[in-house]
Amino acid sequence: MDYKSQAAKFNKELCVKLPVGVSDFQKLIKGGYQFIDKSLFIKEVIEDGAEVILITRPRRFGKTLNLSMLYYFLQTNFIHDENLFKGSVITEDRLFCTKHQNQYPVIFITFKGVKQSNYTEAYSFILELIRRLYVEHRYLLDGDLLLESEKKIFTNILNKEADEADIIGSIRQLSEYIVRKFSKPAIILIDEYDTPIQEAYLEGYYSEMIKLMRGILGEALKDNSCLAKAVITGITKISQESMFSGLNNIKVYSLLNEKYGQYFGFLENEVNKLIVETGNEVKLEPIKKWYNGYQVGKYTLYNPWSIVNCLANGGLLEPYWLNTSSNGLIDKLLSNASVDVKYSYEELLQGKEIERSVSDNLVFSEIDRRTEYLWSLLLHAGYLKVLSRNLVGSKFMCTIAIPNKEVNFVYDHIIEHWFDTKRYVDAYNKFTLSLINGDMEKFKMYLSSYMLQTSSYFDFNKNSAEQVFHVFILGLVVGLREQYYINSNQEAGMGRVDVIFIPHDKEKNGILLEFKTSGTVELLPEKAQEALKQIKDKQYLETFRQHKVKNVLAIGLAFCGQQVELVHEEMSLE
Repeated sequence: MDYKSQAAKFNKELCVKLPVGVSDFQKLIKGGYQFIDKSLFIKEVIEDGAEVILITRPRRFGKTLNLSMLYYFLQTNFIHDENLFKGSVITEDRLFCTKHQNQYPVIFITFKGVKQSNYTEAYSFILELIRRLYVEHRYLLDGDLLLESEKKIFTNILNKEADEADIIGSIRQLSEYIVRKFSKPAIILIDEYDTPIQEAYLEGYYSEMIKLMRGILGEALKDNSCLAKAVITGITKISQESMFSGLNNIKVYSLLNEKYGQYFGFLENEVNKLIVETGNEVKLEPIKKWYNGYQVGKYTLYNPWSIVNCLANGGLLEPYWLNTSSNGLIDKLLSNASVDVKYSYEELLQGKEIERSVSDNLVFSEIDRRTEYLWSLLLHAGYLKVLSRNLVGSKFMCTIAIPNKEVNFVYDHIIEHWFDTKRYVDAYNKFTLSLINGDMEKFKMYLSSYMLQTSSYFDFNKNSAEQVFHVFILGLVVGLREQYYINSNQEAGMGRVDVIFIPHDKEKNGILLEFKTSGTVELLPEKAQEALKQIKDKQYLETFRQHKVKNVLAIGLAFCGQQVELVHEEMSLE
């Protein structure tokens, strides 16, 4: 029996059910799943003075489940089960529950499934989501509540025959019908509002989608007298083309805001509670290294998706978050990023902290030109964490780092994809191994091969040699950081060395790479020798002496377009 089968048998014997992939609150409670009580989130939302609340969090951090919990607690328009919240912390406040539980008509829609490759299919999917929403509220067709013209539009939506204008106004119109029915303004819950927009940006139909979503959200939320409160979730606040303009009473709560911080993700005491309840005999420390590290004000959080999956598998440590969604957008942005971004990326992958400007807002049309938006997206999407934040002028400067080992796996996966081809399945590992072993003939062969293979990602005729160089270094960092401290552009001796590898095991060889570019292929050998000579002349080896490394492999590399030449020398420091 394999490890996962044993874990499943273990949990079954204890009658433990962990809600892997369960995001419907009613299903979670009635199914008898173990869960972390976040019900005080309801009270904070109701008592929040903002009419429209936007909460941004990474994917799989409980956004849909929390909105579902809000829905079942507040809604009065359907038969409700008061036992859903039996024993929850929120029920200890009897006065609040009497006043608010099942007292509001609620509209709830999630856009998290809108991930189609073209606008036609995405629009069709949104049309289906609106149809399902109207099916849920088709009781409004009974009697004379609606005018005949309104019933016709309602029926057209049910039959997926409505025009775009009716789809854009559908949520607002539904709130107006609901007010007539219940004589109370509606609460609108919109989950993952930005998923269609991010997917559209990646697939090339951004302008059409931003227009559609701006219309739907604007109609539903702006100057809507039938709205009591709206709660919206997403990964980022998209500030483009008036997405939220005119909303005078909107409050944004991102990872940079402490409020609601404890409700999305697991606190350490909550993780400990789940470990005890599931009977897992696992240590917290390795779990912390893998899944902890998300900082929201005073709250340090664990990735809830990964914790649930880890405990469901008996404590098996794996990158569960990696496969929950495509990392295509992050892949695209990082592969096309500037040299400065790639250099910063190298530092992050080596476990360092860097300081960058970060914003609550995101403008997709400028993300390629303004690195502030790239760092902001990486932060809000969960690929970075904030350690500290200071206002410098009109911008927030944040100290950022990679949160944990699991996210490192995501980055590794992206970079390995840059180097991967169907033809060379294991070439990447051989590439790094040839460098470690000092097999320069194979190293040159694999390097030359990669120069050709990666042209689909990095056009050598358009990108500078420095751009190519940093892609190369990122690949080495991912493959070798468990064995070496790797630094690029570091001060050494009397200059700055291009790349330096300090082994964790001082008995192993240190490695030093110096790069040169050549205008012609004929000059490549000469340029490679020039690089090796610079290593000696500028006394770069002193850094290794300081780290008590005894032997160094020094390599001079020269590039001309996609052609490469190298020379090397093994040097003893004893």
